[in-house]
Amino acid sequence: MQSEQMRHRPVSSYKGFPNPSKVISVEEAAEVLEARNTAFVDTRNYWKYVTGHIPGAINLELYAFHWVDTSSEGLRAFTRQMTDLFGSFGIDNRKRVIFYENNSGYDAARGVWLMDYLGNKNAAILDGGLKLWKRKKLPMSTADPRIRPTRFRPSPDMGEIATLDSLLTVVKAKSDKRVLDTRSRGEYIGQFRRALKGGHVPRAVNVEWSRALRRDGSLKDAPTLERIYARRGLARDGEVITYCQSGYRAAHSWLVLKLLGYRMVRNYIGSWYEWGSHQRTPVAKR
Repeated sequence: MQSEQMRHRPVSSYKGFPNPSKVISVEEAAEVLEARNTAFVDTRNYWKYVTGHIPGAINLELYAFHWVDTSSEGLRAFTRQMTDLFGSFGIDNRKRVIFYENNSGYDAARGVWLMDYLGNKNAAILDGGLKLWKRKKLPMSTADPRIRPTRFRPSPDMGEIATLDSLLTVVKAKSDKRVLDTRSRGEYIGQFRRALKGGHVPRAVNVEWSRALRRDGSLKDAPTLERIYARRGLARDGEVITYCQSGYRAAHSWLVLKLLGYRMVRNYIGSWYEWGSHQRTPVAKR
């Protein structure tokens, strides 16, 4: 029942977000800690997890699962791998899933995006992460939970993902769709090259993902975030494609834009690993 209530929170009930369903406060998360249909997923590595985590949380280091092939065959393989992975940890397409790490970081955001893409629209990031959880003196554990594998029945939402071909079409057509580079400024201008080519997708605007965070690692409030993205010409009613190096930082900005009520946001999971090493892709540096 508690999980069901979380799905229908009032609009703008948390930090002024028009669409707050994909974020949860530590106080609200603590209330559903033992809810039957809720799973907590700790996305840090096991050696951090074992020193202390939220009781009952599953350890799944999501940063270990990069993907750079966004062809049709590649996406089918990606979908199979991810659904098998989550199913092996007892997560299916109906379960409420709360992802966290030390702060409101991009590994946890990647988990929320993955659920959304795979068809589970009931996932959220824990705002402030484990650091805030501990500051609030909420319960901790060092025990590994008992896991019961299940079957995840995916229904991929292609509206949440961008591919090399779809982004190439946007660039060549000089579409009014906006492309958001969420990497550092040095990566954006080609100062730091992490593929065969350095630079950025032509006409992409640069807003580093970490600008969405406060100093304490929690998310900034909606009015502050809206100003940041509006200054770069991103409109709520337009389509935005996010990318970074491997689709993790891009997943974080995808999440933030979703919270702000942007209607059409896609995460390009191949990101610069794929785009920056492909023969057909144009690159800009300024």
